[in-house]
Amino acid sequence: MKQARPFVMNALITGLITVVPVYLGFLLLFKAMESVLGVVSPFAQLLPEWLPAENLLALLLLLIVCFLVGVAARTAAGRAARERLEKSLFSKLPGFALLRSLTQQLTGRSEDKVWKPALIEIEDALVPG
Repeated sequence: MKQARPFVMNALITGLITVVPVYLGFLLLFKAMESVLGVVSPFAQLLPEWLPAENLLALLLLLIVCFLVGVAARTAAGRAARERLEKSLFSKLPGFALLRSLTQQLTGRSEDKVWKPALIEIEDALVPG
């Protein structure tokens, strides 16, 4: 019985960490689609009534904007703009530096000079030194 509680808590926390960002992402996508509906509604009236044209066009417009932002972010000017935005706006948010550092460490792209234990080989075994 004692082993069941940590398993349940671990599974619950893992599920929350997985589901909550996906849920928030979908909420953000649907909210963005609602704000774009006014722009695409004149074009949606040109398509057949049976087609959910407003939603499809709103999603298509958002995907095109995301693609263009992604292409622009890969350029030198885009990288410079992102770094400027991070330094001027995001660095002022509490916890941003911590979350950024943790995310970079998890993905293996850490730029921080963090202490890492050296491994010393002793008689065919690796031990921290």
